[in-house]
Amino acid sequence: MGELIYCKNSIAKTPYYIEDAGLNIYSLEELSYYIYNNPYLIDTSMMSKEFISWLSDELGEKEAANQLSELKDGNAPLHLFVGRILNSCGYLSQTEIKQTMDIISSIENKSEEECKKIRGDRFMEKGKIVDAIYEYENILNHSKDMSDSLMGDIYHNLGCAYAKLFFFEQAVSYFDMAYEKNKNRDSLKSLFYALRCNRNETQFESYVVKYQISEEMSEKIKSEVTTVSTCSEIKDFGKEMDELYGNYSSDAQLENRFDTILNEVQKNYNSMSKTTI
Repeated sequence: MGELIYCKNSIAKTPYYIEDAGLNIYSLEELSYYIYNNPYLIDTSMMSKEFISWLSDELGEKEAANQLSELKDGNAPLHLFVGRILNSCGYLSQTEIKQTMDIISSIENKSEEECKKIRGDRFMEKGKIVDAIYEYENILNHSKDMSDSLMGDIYHNLGCAYAKLFFFEQAVSYFDMAYEKNKNRDSLKSLFYALRCNRNETQFESYVVKYQISEEMSEKIKSEVTTVSTCSEIKDFGKEMDELYGNYSSDAQLENRFDTILNEVQKNYNSMSKTTI
């Protein structure tokens, strides 16, 4: 889980497996922690007979399991189902439970595609780029009825994901499809940033003509990318790497200096990388 969690309730011998997170849960405290930190990843798959049986048989929470069964059979909304789980544990405060329920409630009335997009966006925020790509592509591959605006935003976020992985050719393609669908100015700007990072001047100029980009905007994008890619931290990166081993007497000092340099490079790169929409 990444943290030490004090469990005062029962510990299951057989864990409950959360497939989307690839995570085994052994207690109500662990489950509450997971839900609280990942409310956008919770969906109706939790309202299953398997989960309710696990709660009853493995944790001995008979009363809670019966109440959850009633909620499930009565087609109760997901946020009420989750709220009952959180209240049965005592791990979270009432304020934290309400915040969690409010977030889950806010996405319940959204379409399946919108909910999945939010899940992908949260993966991006947590730096799980490959998981985000999988989520976005899954939406595009399996959704039959989606607005052009939503489809364009998903293409845009795929472009962001591939740009963060330095796959600029793919990023260009997705940003291009994004702008054709959503007509969002951010997608257009991101397209040209990716084009410039891809270092194909002919391709860059062809898109300038395609979208009739002004010379002022074109030069601004070129200037910004050049500034970031030629900053002193990047220009001196190779030199510093060669000198590091001779300048630092301990592994800890070496690691700290390397992290400082790398974080500065990443900061400059991310400042140019467009966020999801």
